Amino acid sequence: MDLLQVDKSKCLKCGICVESCPSCILSMGEEGPKCDFDRGCMACGHCVAVCPVGALENKYTPLEKQRPITKPMLDAETAYEFMRMRRSVRTFRPVCPTEEELTKLLDITRYAPTAGNSQGMYYVVIRDAEKIKAIADAVADWMEEEIAAGSENKRYFTTVLRAYRDRGQDIIARNAPCLVVAHTRRLNTTGVSNAEQCWAYAELFAPTMGLGTTIAGFIQSCGIAGYKPLLDLVALPPKYKMVGCIMVGYPKYKFKRMPERQHLKVVFE
Repeated sequence: MDLLQVDKSKCLKCGICVESCPSCILSMGEEGPKCDFDRGCMACGHCVAVCPVGALENKYTPLEKQRPITKPMLDAETAYEFMRMRRSVRTFRPVCPTEEELTKLLDITRYAPTAGNSQGMYYVVIRDAEKIKAIADAVADWMEEEIAAGSENKRYFTTVLRAYRDRGQDIIARNAPCLVVAHTRRLNTTGVSNAEQCWAYAELFAPTMGLGTTIAGFIQSCGIAGYKPLLDLVALPPKYKMVGCIMVGYPKYKFKRMPERQHLKVVFE
């Protein structure tokens, strides 16, 4: 089957699909759009999704599997207020979200943008309290090794370890009832940036479900650095690498106000 199938009775030859193709592999022929290089298709579905009359089929993203956009877009003010009031949650109730809730939360990440539509994101959901504690301990050990090695983060890690080791405050895993570890194939060079995009989707969606999240930065950094004791605990499949970690749970407290941030710093040229 060819990459593209065009319904000639519908096609307007408007060229919108050609202009919208991220890979620039489409051109307009006498009978409608055509693909000049099949292997260059990233299967994003733009060409099919943007066609105003539904005249195009792409074998990777068929028309019948694309949902029509029928609900109105959020107005700018509502969207701005919602995004501004989202908070990173670091205090959780001692109850783990259900498997159904976690699945729903992670499902939205499938629609996050990824480099070249590479997708390829996999998740491990950790809900065992003892394993989460062991993960936090492993990260603390990594910090101690980094300090001994003269890491540029020495002062910062020392402060973290004082809270974690000396005062018994879980500044690493925040007593979260659930950790989600993102991993990709080792050859995926954009895995970390892809994970960041996925976390953005999850973190914005979580409040609509009554959930709280925050990126587990210390655990994530340790995993990306390839610290074996941590990776052994996470137990990823062979030929995969850790590219992110997020905490998930029910917020213990409800925020009442929206703190201000630094002023916008931008230059127009």
